Amino acid sequence: MKSEIISSWEKNAKEWVEVIQNQSIPSRKFTNRAILESISNLKVKKVADLGCGEGWLTREMAQLGIETTGFDAIKSLLVEASKKGPETYHQLTFEDIINGLEIPEAPFDAAIFNFCLYLKDNLRLLLENTLSNLVPMGHVLIQTLHPFFLIQNGFRYESQWLSDSWKGLPGNFKDGHSWYARTFEDWVNLLSALEDIAFEISEIKNDEEKPISLIIKIRKLK
Repeated sequence: MKSEIISSWEKNAKEWVEVIQNQSIPSRKFTNRAILESISNLKVKKVADLGCGEGWLTREMAQLGIETTGFDAIKSLLVEASKKGPETYHQLTFEDIINGLEIPEAPFDAAIFNFCLYLKDNLRLLLENTLSNLVPMGHVLIQTLHPFFLIQNGFRYESQWLSDSWKGLPGNFKDGHSWYARTFEDWVNLLSALEDIAFEISEIKNDEEKPISLIIKIRKLK
């Protein structure tokens, strides 16, 4: 049975491509730069862009001289990505990784999840299995909404399901999927449960010094 997340993205893929092409999300001015700087600082040669969407980050990493492969569950987004450059793309779901499927073209030096983690359950297993597809001392980079988002939008500061992933974004989106928002403490607890890794968390702020995202760097210790 098709998941709520995949169904929502299939319905909204075309609109998402237009929003990205038109640079309609102001915060991306800060978050795009932040993830690219974090990737550059790793000094890696081969990267998996997991949840790559229409491939903007895959292309940007390729321009940095990194051998980059994009992965996404949504075929129409991968078709769009393939039109825009010579990079390699594969259709792959996070459920595939959770179920133990080897990521095509592994091992990688690093894997990136840029604003694409919506799960409550099985996130630890997703990260563990992703780490197993990396070289020794490899890295996972995650960028996600800053937990301050909850307070800004009038929610209780606690980890919780939110009903519409598209809410607040420009564009004519429909049938948004639910996603699980985590507090800072819950992120730390989740990361601390992973074995044989070290992690760092950085806060990304906008020009008003308001926190907008977290970048989480996970490094394999062996």
